[in-house]
Amino acid sequence: MSLSPLLLRETAERVARNAGVTLRKAKTEVLQVDSAEQHDIKLELDRRVQEQIRDEILKACPQDGFLGEEGGEGAKPGQREWVVDPIDGTVNLFHGIPHYAVSIACRMDGQTLAGAIYDPNRDEMFSVHRGGGSTCNGVRIQVSQRKLLEESILALGFSKGKKTIEKCLELYQYYGDKVRKLRAMGSAALDLAYVASGRLDAYVEQGVSIWDVAAGVLLVEEAGGKVQMNPVEPGGKIHLVASSGQIPLNFV
Repeated sequence: MSLSPLLLRETAERVARNAGVTLRKAKTEVLQVDSAEQHDIKLELDRRVQEQIRDEILKACPQDGFLGEEGGEGAKPGQREWVVDPIDGTVNLFHGIPHYAVSIACRMDGQTLAGAIYDPNRDEMFSVHRGGGSTCNGVRIQVSQRKLLEESILALGFSKGKKTIEKCLELYQYYGDKVRKLRAMGSAALDLAYVASGRLDAYVEQGVSIWDVAAGVLLVEEAGGKVQMNPVEPGGKIHLVASSGQIPLNFV
C-alpha cells in the first residue's frame, strides 16, 4: 500500500497513542518480570505492548516489515519497515519513575520516513515526517539556539557494557565543569525529542539500538539539529551524537 509520509506519520501517532493508553492502565498492575539483568529489565508488558503495536500497524500496512525491541522479521530491500520500541525506559517504568515513551518509526532502506514518540505521562506527542517538520502536540518545535557551552544542558546515556559505561564516565568528567547541567534520564527516545524541542542542547550515547532512536533522529534533523550515528559493531549497537548544532562538542 502506497502511503504518503504524512499518512505514515498519522499512523505512527495513532498507534503510539493507543499504546500509551495501555501503559497508563498498567500503572495499576503488578508487573511481571520476564528477565532482569544488572543494567536492564524486560517485562511481560514490553511484549504485550509490542504485539498491540504490531497488530495495529500491520492491519493498516499489511505489506510492510516490522522490527521491534522484542523481535520481528525486519524488511527486504525496497520494503517499508516499522521500527518500534514499545517502552523506551522500561527500568524507569518498573521503578515508578514517570519518564518513558513509545517510539515508532517507519523506514525504508535505512532512511526514516516518519515517526512518533509518545510520552503517556505528560501526554506529549512528538511526531515528524521527512520534509514536514517536527511537532509536539501539533505545535512546531525547533532545536535550541544557545551557542555557549556553559549555558547548555547535555544528556549522556549510560549503556550496558563495561567499556561504554567507562566512556560515559569520561564524558561526565570532561563536560562536568563546562556545561550548565548534565543529565542521564533513561530514555533515548525522549532525550532525542528533548533535543528536537530545545529542552536539551545535545544527547550522547555510546551504545544504543536502532529501535530506540529511529524516530528521534528524524525529529532532531527536521527541527534543525544535527545527528551523527556510527556503528559500535557490525549489526549491533550505535554510537550517537545528536545536538542543536549550535554548541561546540569537542569530546564525544
